[in-house]
Amino acid sequence: MLHIGNEKVSLCSGVNRRSFLQVGAAGMAGLTLPTLIKLEAAGAVDDSKAKIKNCITLFLVGSPGHLDTWDMKPEAPDDIRGAFKPIDTNVPGIQICEHFPRMARMMDKVALIRSLHHNTGASHENGQRWMMTGHDFSADNMQPYIGSVISRMFGGRSNLPASVILPDKIGNTGTSTPHGQDPAWLGSGHQPFFLGGDPSRGDFKVADLQPPAGQTEFRINSRRRVLAELDQLQRRTESSTTIQRDTAYSRAFNLLTSPETKRAFDLTEETEKLRDRYGRNTFGQSCLMARRMIEHGSRFVTVNHFDTVFNIACWDMHADGGGLNNTHKDYENLLCPQFDQAFTALVEDLEGRGLLQETVIAVLSEFGRTPKLNARGGRDHYPSAWTNFFCGGNIKGGQAIGSTDKIGAAPHDYPILPPRILASIYHGMGIDLETTMMPGPGGRPIRFVEAEPIPELF
Repeated sequence: MLHIGNEKVSLCSGVNRRSFLQVGAAGMAGLTLPTLIKLEAAGAVDDSKAKIKNCITLFLVGSPGHLDTWDMKPEAPDDIRGAFKPIDTNVPGIQICEHFPRMARMMDKVALIRSLHHNTGASHENGQRWMMTGHDFSADNMQPYIGSVISRMFGGRSNLPASVILPDKIGNTGTSTPHGQDPAWLGSGHQPFFLGGDPSRGDFKVADLQPPAGQTEFRINSRRRVLAELDQLQRRTESSTTIQRDTAYSRAFNLLTSPETKRAFDLTEETEKLRDRYGRNTFGQSCLMARRMIEHGSRFVTVNHFDTVFNIACWDMHADGGGLNNTHKDYENLLCPQFDQAFTALVEDLEGRGLLQETVIAVLSEFGRTPKLNARGGRDHYPSAWTNFFCGGNIKGGQAIGSTDKIGAAPHDYPILPPRILASIYHGMGIDLETTMMPGPGGRPIRFVEAEPIPELF
């Protein structure tokens, strides 16, 4: 049995997804997106059977050096190992950087993946696209953000958008190519909701939750009724854009008019002690907001740790003396402590509320950084090896999957490409990648990602 969107399609005995793609996809080309949407009741993806209901990704824009964080090489030469020392964790045999003491005490919950790599370019945007979509692509061949895919497959559990990005979209990281946080052909109805503000500020408000000036509740509801009547008329033409637009309009109206939705964004409902625990900074309060989004019905939340790499203290440690002047001191004094505090607070908070078992946390980045320090003592872009990790849900913590060589220059065993990270998230959320496909451009059925999950995680 093959699933297209949420529709079951019978296949001849012995025909699997790959052979279907080779010889049978053309026969499905006549299925339009509206037809597929109408058939969602067939139930291709049963999220009631999935152990992981939600996902929070913490995306470390700029990318930490793996030798300075989670894959240290203390026996390597001085110009390789860097300035920091490793510390033991609560899992024998696994060490991490001395500036993650809280994380070290909960390593039994974390699965490190130390053999990530790709070889398709060292730009930030290239790595962002890999990790946000599972594909490399250009502006002429857009691929959907994983949060948009989850929105398409599952929808939301409340009036909140199914997919949310905090605190805002990724901005300038070096080139004008896409970052991978757009819905592509899935349409505006699955565009992630961007918070568009700093939740650590005392005057924080979500701009998109404020009605336009002069718009009373009566006028908003009147517009809702008119649009509903127009959409009912246009639905008779089987227009996919009508359905997508209707979804986007409905989401906007719900955000504007639902008191419960507005409450979800109100951090003043949290205790001062808990807000302090996360850290009174943009990243810490965004992680707290991510927990609230999940708690109130969102399914997939991404926290971008920084929206640029220029003229700020961030993970992009070139030490160039100019706009990219981040060094080991920035890691030691700001970045590592800030991450350690917020990440561990998020894990503890989810666990205390009974949400960690159904929520996976994925800590992702674009690439690693050069094993050898540059002439200024920094490290440059390096997609040949790096470490990301998972925690929560049914993830088997307390392990390091894969390894790099003695200087962290390349995978030593079990090399893992970025699409397998996304395949693992899809798998964990109950999507059978062998039997389920999604509607692609023009409604043609396509694979979610050209990769298999990492079995050791589950």
